[in-house]
Amino acid sequence: MSYQVIARKYRPQTFDEVVGQNAAAQTLRNAILQNRIAHAYLFAGARGVGKTSTARILAKALNCAQGTTVTPCNECASCVEITAGNSLDVLEIDAASNRGIDEIRELRENVKYAAARDRYKVFIIDEVHMLTTEAFNALLKTLEEPPPQVVFILATTELHKVPSTILSRCQHFNFRAISYQEVLGQLKKIAAEERIQISDEALNAIARASEGSLRDAQSQLDQIISFCGSEIRDEQVRDLLGIVPQQVLDDFTAALVQQDARKVLGLVDHLVSSGLNLQHFVREMLAHFRNLLMLKIAGEDPKLIPLAPAEMSRARELAAHFSEEDLTRFFNILVSADGEMRWSSQPRFHLEMTLTRIVHAKRLVPIEELIAQLGGGGLPAAGDPPAKGSTQLPQAPATSRFTAAGPARSVSETMSALSAATESSLVEALSAALAQRSPMVSSLMEHARDIRQTDAGLEIEFGKQDRFSLDMLQSPENFNLVKEVTDSIAGKPQTVKLLLEAGAAGEAMPVPAPDEKRELLERVKEDAGVKAFLDTFHAEITDVKDLK
Repeated sequence: MSYQVIARKYRPQTFDEVVGQNAAAQTLRNAILQNRIAHAYLFAGARGVGKTSTARILAKALNCAQGTTVTPCNECASCVEITAGNSLDVLEIDAASNRGIDEIRELRENVKYAAARDRYKVFIIDEVHMLTTEAFNALLKTLEEPPPQVVFILATTELHKVPSTILSRCQHFNFRAISYQEVLGQLKKIAAEERIQISDEALNAIARASEGSLRDAQSQLDQIISFCGSEIRDEQVRDLLGIVPQQVLDDFTAALVQQDARKVLGLVDHLVSSGLNLQHFVREMLAHFRNLLMLKIAGEDPKLIPLAPAEMSRARELAAHFSEEDLTRFFNILVSADGEMRWSSQPRFHLEMTLTRIVHAKRLVPIEELIAQLGGGGLPAAGDPPAKGSTQLPQAPATSRFTAAGPARSVSETMSALSAATESSLVEALSAALAQRSPMVSSLMEHARDIRQTDAGLEIEFGKQDRFSLDMLQSPENFNLVKEVTDSIAGKPQTVKLLLEAGAAGEAMPVPAPDEKRELLERVKEDAGVKAFLDTFHAEITDVKDLK
């Protein structure tokens, strides 16, 4: 007998043998037991997860000589022919090569004829998404109302390409990617059956490379057996699959722990001289950092981390040197590099810069630790005495106000009251002078909630709703103009203060003048704690406020 490849030899022949698709298998079993056979099924999922195999098992369950059953005998003529793919009543059609309307018209003609021998005539259309729009339209009516004892089973790897009109006429089954543990279990079973000597590490590498496709894993194992014979070494598996050795990944990680950029660049040179694909290495590093992160979060969970016991132990040692934030940061840097290296004319340079960034990223310190190093207590609470070497913010001097209590007055009302009180009111003269010197500043003054003359000079108070006008008047150019005109009218230097309404129960809050602000800023910069903070974060102060 001619040689049969592993993927065909170990193809599931009953529902119990289907790997990783328990929901679909159980639903089909129940449908058969309850005699609720649908006229059309749609199996959707990635390659090599059991769609066509399950379709053949369903066909055998419907047509087995022992009767409709969930456990076909696989010995009768019908079961044997369906398994071999040459049954007259079970037709498998490859839509990738038979995708036109003419092929579908021929299928519609065949549907009209009864089964030659079996109970059901079954049409299995693989890669159904490849059909043309015209072919799908020609199939619609037949798919919705086929003759009795006809069952359609459609299979696709790209569900989004199947028209909704087709989907609505079928029972839809999602075939999930097979888990790493399930693939590994099947590989161990096959290796034992074939009497192959292969390590768990090598089987782990094959299972990871399959990416959830059992057929891919079986095909890779078959190829490795052909290359190595019955005794398979780990390095042979890595060479054949093009896998980056785990030791190389560990060496890179150890260099990151040591923050040794020179060693990292030397390892990159080794990768290039070994002929390894650099982008493939980046993807292997992504999987490596992902495994370390899973170890930090979930512990040694074999369902989440596809590593052999020896690899798991080494990964646990490496993970202890990093925080979750470190690993997340490394992962994001590599994801960006993976996308950029596709179009890079110099992938080596790109990889070297990426790994150098990761080395420096390891040096980042959480901000909580930095703040703790700056003094350990965070910012002082209101009313706390200043620490040694710190700057006490200046207090606003007290003033005697002569404005009467009552509702807020507009500028014009205030000026009228002051004019009536004295012939030479400072406020009235200021208003007239500003109107001539700068209409814009005069307009800003009009938005003031109150203007008061004190023993020392002038207070200009704004309501909270006029904060914009206050900010505009606070600019050095506008404020200096107000002070210049005030000094000129009074004949001596005057204090001009801007205040912001604090609310019904509180006093207005003074807003520092530009000169006061500059003085306050210089005093704050001399504070030892502030200096340490600025040096640590390479920061600068852009604004300062006297909170008292």
